[in-house]
Amino acid sequence: MWHGLCRILLIAALALTAATPAMAQEGLNVNKVFQRFGHAKGCKMVEMHNAKLKGYELKVYKSLTYKNIGASIEPYLKADRKNAKKIREVVENGQIVSGYYIMPPKSKGINRYILFSKVKPNRGTVIYIEGELSPDDIMKLCYA
Repeated sequence: MWHGLCRILLIAALALTAATPAMAQEGLNVNKVFQRFGHAKGCKMVEMHNAKLKGYELKVYKSLTYKNIGASIEPYLKADRKNAKKIREVVENGQIVSGYYIMPPKSKGINRYILFSKVKPNRGTVIYIEGELSPDDIMKLCYA
């Protein structure tokens, strides 16, 4: 389910153009994931600023698809989970396999989301989205 979402968002991201880089994930541990693993072997990172995805305006979209480093990414997700305003997770066999965290807004009207999916042990995707999207908009993006 989340694997399909991540694949759709990644393909859409690749089709869009990127603008100027910025430090979008200020104060979030997921920022360290992109900094540390964005150019690592077995990882693919996509970053866009001021882009449109499925009709939604995104200030920032960042995704990281990774292989063989899931255990290294987990502590960053757990740290951000502690500060999330809202948590939605899918658990299979006692393990969290996908979900999203609504983080405190960056500024008035600018919401921040961390989405993730673990398709196999040590493989998965982490996505950061920032914009005026509501939680309902995120769900529409994921399942439309």
